[in-house]
Amino acid sequence: MPAASQSRPVVFYDGQCPICSREIAVYRRLDSAGAVEWRDLHEPGALDGTGLTWDQAMQRFHCLDGEGVMRSGVDAFSVVWSYLPYWRWASRLVRGLGLVRPLEPLYDWYARRRYRRSCSVKEGGCG
Repeated sequence: MPAASQSRPVVFYDGQCPICSREIAVYRRLDSAGAVEWRDLHEPGALDGTGLTWDQAMQRFHCLDGEGVMRSGVDAFSVVWSYLPYWRWASRLVRGLGLVRPLEPLYDWYARRRYRRSCSVKEGGCG
């Protein structure tokens, strides 16, 4: 787990996506120490000060790490996992074996599908 002197990571997620919401609910239950800040993109001000647009945030999973660096995709997941019991092994595996980049095309494929589906059901699309 990252050093205690760092600030907490901040996760940005689509709270209206059923799959995203279920996954984040699992993570939040495991985060009994409150090591991670969870921000639903649909809440006012969720992206304030991040430099991300709502549309960018909807397209990929984002996390502001404990050092203040914005991460996305597999990289962001591995940061979040490093703070969660039962998931730290996944972070060590992905980072230790250098799998962040090789797994990105698979994540990109999923993220594009999720974005198209979630935005096509909203009146007027995303943004």
